[in-house]
Amino acid sequence: MTRGGICLVNRNSIEYILSRNGTGNAVVIVVGGAAESLNCAPSMNSVTLKNRKVFVKLALQQGADLVPVYSFGENEVYKQLIFEEGTWWRLAQRRLQELLGFAICLFHLGPVTFTWGLVPYCKPITTVVGEPITVPKIEEPSQEVVDQYHAMYISSLVKLFDEYKVRFAQKHSVLEVQ
Repeated sequence: MTRGGICLVNRNSIEYILSRNGTGNAVVIVVGGAAESLNCAPSMNSVTLKNRKVFVKLALQQGADLVPVYSFGENEVYKQLIFEEGTWWRLAQRRLQELLGFAICLFHLGPVTFTWGLVPYCKPITTVVGEPITVPKIEEPSQEVVDQYHAMYISSLVKLFDEYKVRFAQKHSVLEVQ
């Protein structure tokens, strides 16, 4: 574990945190990670989640609830250059992502200060938290059980988004699950 409670997202770290006695032991994972960061653009609501199921399997093995969370406005604080799939620039981004473990994103120039460099646009970010999905503790969950709880998580996340989109986004917004 490092400063501020931030640690690597790996099996050992997650199992350690969730196996601690007492209350308040929670793990927050940005499931989409580097892959999702390449698709961030203003007014775009997309999550990379379809093929990310390990977090569900770990939750089942630990008996830890899954809690859907969505942050409205994150994509509004920077204006990223989005390169189309198949272009040289996109291939370079993906290759660097594989090598470095994070994506290199390019931004339109926005507000600049001489002391701090590029700063984000002043836009509100509102995080909404849904109802926990109670998960049974199963040491070796089958793929069917993992898929079932993964589908429940996606459904709950989309429901949460739809419930709050009129208030924090646009009423015609759709959450695209990739």
